[in-house]
Amino acid sequence: MKTAISTAKAAPPVGPYSQGIRVGNLLYVAGQGPFDDKGERVGETFADQVTRAFDNIQAIAEAAGTDMSQMVKLGVFLSDMDNFPVFNEMSGHRLKPPYPVRVTVPASLRGFDIELDAVFVVPE
Repeated sequence: MKTAISTAKAAPPVGPYSQGIRVGNLLYVAGQGPFDDKGERVGETFADQVTRAFDNIQAIAEAAGTDMSQMVKLGVFLSDMDNFPVFNEMSGHRLKPPYPVRVTVPASLRGFDIELDAVFVVPE
């Protein structure tokens, strides 16, 4: 059985998708960019955008009853791979060992520089 997870603390969906879906003890979080709880783009710098994307992921995880320590997979989509070193350093401050597995790919994002998606374990 799947259950939709939503929170007013993260960017609202702009299409027919859920912020998160819980299936059993796994939570799948939809792509999150630098958008506030009203759907407005925030963050003048790349670092600001990373912070907001992580904040959105964290808010959805917490709404499902889990936290960042339970992340098992992180998808990273960057408009410019030259931003990878900044992202890598910042993610080291947000994530703790054992680190989630990760994939990082260049993406044609329009009007923003980063999008993250994630998979979490939800403790029973």
